Amino acid sequence: MKILNLGSAKAVTSVLSVLLAGVALIISANIAYSQDEASNQATTNRWKRFEMMVYQYKTPPPGPEAKRLYESVNLHALHLDNGFSDELLNFAKANNYPYYVDHSAGKGDLYIRPDEWDAFFKTYRDNRSRPQRPHSIWDPTVLARMKQRLQENITRARTGPALAYAFDDEISVTSFTSPADVDWSPEGLNHFRTWLQTQYGTIEKLNAEWGSKFTKWEEVEPQGVDDIRHFHEQTFDHWNLAPWLDHRSFMNTAWADLLTDLRRDANALDPNTPAGFVGGQAPSTYGGYDYALLRDAVQWMEAYDIGSTNEILRSFWGQTKPHVQTYFLSDNAAMDKWFLWYYLVHGDRGVICWPESDKGPWFQNGQVRPEVQALADTFKEVQGPVSEIFPDATFEHDGIALYYSQPSIATSWFMDIQPHGRTWVNRRSAMNNDNATDILNRAAWTKLLEDSGFQYNFVSYRDVLQRGAAALNGYHVLILPRTLALSDAEAAAIREWVRQGGTLIADYLPGVFDEHGKGRASGALDDVFGVQRNAGQGVLDGKAIAEVNAELGGQPLASRLSYAGARRDRSGMTLYERSLHPTGKAQAQDTVEGVASGVSNQFGNGSTYYMNWTPLPYLIARAGDEGQKYRQRLTEQLQWRQDAKTVALQPRVRVLSGGKELPLAERLFWKKNGKHYLCIVMNPLRMAKVNNAGTVNGLITDAPVDINLQFQAPITGLKNERTGRLIGNGQSFTDRWVPCESNIYSW
Repeated sequence: MKILNLGSAKAVTSVLSVLLAGVALIISANIAYSQDEASNQATTNRWKRFEMMVYQYKTPPPGPEAKRLYESVNLHALHLDNGFSDELLNFAKANNYPYYVDHSAGKGDLYIRPDEWDAFFKTYRDNRSRPQRPHSIWDPTVLARMKQRLQENITRARTGPALAYAFDDEISVTSFTSPADVDWSPEGLNHFRTWLQTQYGTIEKLNAEWGSKFTKWEEVEPQGVDDIRHFHEQTFDHWNLAPWLDHRSFMNTAWADLLTDLRRDANALDPNTPAGFVGGQAPSTYGGYDYALLRDAVQWMEAYDIGSTNEILRSFWGQTKPHVQTYFLSDNAAMDKWFLWYYLVHGDRGVICWPESDKGPWFQNGQVRPEVQALADTFKEVQGPVSEIFPDATFEHDGIALYYSQPSIATSWFMDIQPHGRTWVNRRSAMNNDNATDILNRAAWTKLLEDSGFQYNFVSYRDVLQRGAAALNGYHVLILPRTLALSDAEAAAIREWVRQGGTLIADYLPGVFDEHGKGRASGALDDVFGVQRNAGQGVLDGKAIAEVNAELGGQPLASRLSYAGARRDRSGMTLYERSLHPTGKAQAQDTVEGVASGVSNQFGNGSTYYMNWTPLPYLIARAGDEGQKYRQRLTEQLQWRQDAKTVALQPRVRVLSGGKELPLAERLFWKKNGKHYLCIVMNPLRMAKVNNAGTVNGLITDAPVDINLQFQAPITGLKNERTGRLIGNGQSFTDRWVPCESNIYSW
């Protein structure tokens, strides 16, 4: 995180809401980007516990007084910055305080600085013509400067207990994830043309996909958003976003290649310490945030928890590479405790502590503020022996996979900007984070599964392209969340997986576009789902393309949803497509004005379920009776075929209080060294907000509640890892739980 001159947590919140808020990579056999696995395995022997790293901002100068203050509240890890002093380094080494090094490749080359962005954006907004990025990522002078800073910082930092190196903070091809069709520099266009040749092979194949008439590669140029906005007036089967989306994909690839190059240099200087970045953004069309690429480019990350980044990193990395959060104190003790417990049991390896909040710096006048002192016991426990469970542990999902598709994120963004018209350039990160349909759709899916008692992993489109149906081994159910764009190769792999016995679930429009954003006459998996549609009927109310209208920003989410003229089935679900019909032996749960809802089909040994209802409203309804309707509709379909029998997925454990299901109590399962672990934690929708993180219906409290754990299968030797209490054997157990903390059980 950056050093900001902020006087309060409210100021932090305000800045984050503005600053916080990517797209398809066309993978072929001769892909330019390399995972370089051999050099991507920096060990993390020093990082075996949860670490609370104190950012050096308004903190006491290094020395005995700083040591006294830190240790009085059980803090013993630090942040060092580019050009850190010998005094601070020696202080950390003398006390064996581990640290991460921020801006280790310098500051400002891996993002467009605010003053540069203001000038750049004004020009871009006014003429939209061939934008070139300040500090070109292909400029050898820029690259040499970053590598020189890496050498200077790592050479010094590696002599002590370094945890990680962050190249820079809030890195971006643009500024955060704000849209700008960079980079049209001569170097960038030359690299783009070379990259296109590796993807298409011949100019004829490019022209066939783009609908262009180039005669040689030197003529090829991408298109900007304004060149393709006319597709908003056409049906999806006539869209062709390829001349724009291919350029976005290329920039993501080039960005990942740059980070890979820096990571290799960092590993050469210190092979035992992971290298990456902090201030990561949501998966996005702009900024370089294709997490399927970033996964392989870097070895650790602090990513803002927007757009399910935390679950995506957990899925893609397992526990082999660390990911962390930034910790802002809200001065609400229950919420501040909950934050630490929540991310600990979700597998995060620590937090970066921003040592200031509404009531001022954590350290004042030679003392630690009372609000921080009150958290000392929590700080100690979350960094203690209980945190040793999670490094190198295996997350135990329920055989459910959510598909991660970067081409779909790009296509979704293009749909979302329709209400803006020409002012789409003003859709900055904060606006996109609050209104991007793909972000909210992923949040709805993850919370819908978690609230129903199930866990999942994300599976990357790159893995499916590289490994085919084998990438889905170990999963019974594959969910396609707003997976608008699929390549023929992805569709073939998914089709084969279903044929072998998997259950495939989609919300709407799966594979209606190819991986370049070009519309299809029929969806790539329509035969698998047993559906057909009339694209001319449109979606929602027949006119709106964006499910969330960001032009209504500032209004509650319910008011921003484009549902006024949409059809609803008899259970009240909002139907997305206005013309969908089952074919063959497929059957619909409901039909409203000729439009199908909930189409079930058998395909080979597997089954499919095409919802045609949007899960996004679940974010509004999840805590009430309306939420149960969504959970019931989903859980009815969580089943698969095994030995010619249908097997229904059931939650492995239920959490009750007073004889009723405890709402929003998430259950996470881990396994390590032959032992199983269950973590119970409250599960609000955080979305990287600061002050409203845990205010869902007042459930985040420090008032203990009696709970009953009802396991699906008998348990032997259940133990509360925090209290040491051996609870016993059986299927039903009682215990006490403080909702602002987590209970952790083993057996």
